[in-house]
Amino acid sequence: MSKYKELLGSRIRQLRKRDGLSQEKLAELIGIDPNSVSRIECGVHYPSLDMIEKFAAIFMVEMRDLFLFSDQESPEEMRAFLIRMASEADVEKLRNLVRIVREVI
Repeated sequence: MSKYKELLGSRIRQLRKRDGLSQEKLAELIGIDPNSVSRIECGVHYPSLDMIEKFAAIFMVEMRDLFLFSDQESPEEMRAFLIRMASEADVEKLRNLVRIVREVI
């Protein structure tokens, strides 16, 4: 198994979990079988270029960000995460999020 297959798979898993998606939901959004997501995340298979484009769009990151194999999130990823959480939050969670951001800033 290629080191890079494992790193890419691990990165996709990291982003999927960051966004609170199950393998099944991610597979549905990509248009592939859930077992394919599992095989990609385990480093057994490489995703196609089309799939990489779809992963990037779903995770709201640039394609190159899928190949950032460090544990640190890029500024784009952090912004995308905050935007996604704010857009999906109910009123109570949104108030809490705004309160926390105001306290930090």
